[in-house]
Amino acid sequence: MKLLDADGNCPYCGFVQTGYQPIPRCLRPGTKLKERYILGRVLGEGSFGISYVAWDCLLDTVVAIKEYFPASLVSRHVSEDGDRNVYIYEKAEKQKYKESLEKYLGEAKSLSAYYDLDGIVSVRDFFYENNTAYIVMGYIDGVSVKEYVEENGPIEGEKLLSMLEPVVRSLTKVHQTGVLHRDISPDNILITRDERLVLIDFGAARRENINMTRSMTVVFKRGFSPEEQYRTRGRQGGWTDVYALCATVYYALTGKAPDESIQRMLEDDMPSLLDMPELSLGITQKKALMKGLTVDFHNRYQTMGELYRGLYQEEEAKHSFPRRWRIAGVTVGVMVFLMAAVYMIPKGQDTKKLPVSPSPASRTTETVVTAVPAATGIQEYTMGSFTGMKRKAGVRKLRKQDKTISIGWKYQYSDHVKKGRIISQSIRKNTKYREGTYHKLIFTVSKGRRKTVVPVQTSAPTPAVARKQATPPAAKKQTDRKAGIEFEGAIP
Repeated sequence: MKLLDADGNCPYCGFVQTGYQPIPRCLRPGTKLKERYILGRVLGEGSFGISYVAWDCLLDTVVAIKEYFPASLVSRHVSEDGDRNVYIYEKAEKQKYKESLEKYLGEAKSLSAYYDLDGIVSVRDFFYENNTAYIVMGYIDGVSVKEYVEENGPIEGEKLLSMLEPVVRSLTKVHQTGVLHRDISPDNILITRDERLVLIDFGAARRENINMTRSMTVVFKRGFSPEEQYRTRGRQGGWTDVYALCATVYYALTGKAPDESIQRMLEDDMPSLLDMPELSLGITQKKALMKGLTVDFHNRYQTMGELYRGLYQEEEAKHSFPRRWRIAGVTVGVMVFLMAAVYMIPKGQDTKKLPVSPSPASRTTETVVTAVPAATGIQEYTMGSFTGMKRKAGVRKLRKQDKTISIGWKYQYSDHVKKGRIISQSIRKNTKYREGTYHKLIFTVSKGRRKTVVPVQTSAPTPAVARKQATPPAAKKQTDRKAGIEFEGAIP
């Protein structure tokens, strides 16, 4: 949306206007909306609409305009005579389209209240025209995370989380109004020229309905949507956007999309960030991201606020004092303890004969979690036994013992273990280990006995059977009562 040069090209981005031919359903460059906005080229298309770059003639600035265009309900062929209206496929869909249109603008009105939020595209205006609706937003000069990673490779961990922080904080405020994005992915987060992240495209946004009294439109992107979005009555909430955002971060860090959540329900072999030491992230942040990627939403962060605390505040609390201060504090504490112990020993008593009380660790050898000195900040665990337990019972027991380990599932037939019960575990029982040693525990679950297919007999029948098959039924006299005819023959 800059002045063209003498050849009709944009000197800023190199766009050649004379050779641009949008597809028939898209509005042409130069189209004027609301007697205020002049459209440029198409920025992109999605399931719910078409985005254009445009010029605001009132404020003399570049904006982005999203046109509501659900391709499953409507069609359009922009003609030379100026027909730009959207047409509904069938009359039966008219009411559905009308309701969707009202919801579309309703969410825009909600988002317009957050005009000044960092990391969220700003909504400036919304209106009806051409039998559809339009949302005017601030124009973001940048590329999508997907395009950036494809061209430059994965993003450095600490840098990415620093850029992401405003997005998480702003989404927390948006969720508090009851609005869910439902379409967070590398396509819908842009990286600006000054290296800021901005979340765009609230076209799939819906008001949160925890009770789910009605079915919601199925909207999902493979690898980035949680399993509840694959179902019309899947229970969606803040945890839904948490999964999608963590999946997007996973992609930006690794350059690979996470496995589909539906597939992970059956067998979760997705590589964990905890097993990638090359990533410049602390273990606390890796754990927070993997918790946000938990398939079962009950075990996932329930809100963006919880995710924010897991990514930022917990790490800040751990490093709230400089390391040299913490070491000095521990040293002083040990010295004070030793001096007090020496002072309390009665004079003339032989210290070698003093009774030594068992340490807390030695008194609790039968417990699952064993305490270690607080100065290390690391816990020590003893792996329990899960063999023979049902899946849910095994998960509950592990979560009570060690919440840091993720769970994977494998399945095999068994003649001895009932279907649905755990056959074996990848970490042997009574294994002692420290926090961070293991990142995933794989349970092998019984599929029950393998069904045996009985082959069809193809061999020749025995002589007795053959004679029986060859002998025709006994001939009996039958009478056709209507015709009054008597005849002999085999009974059919």
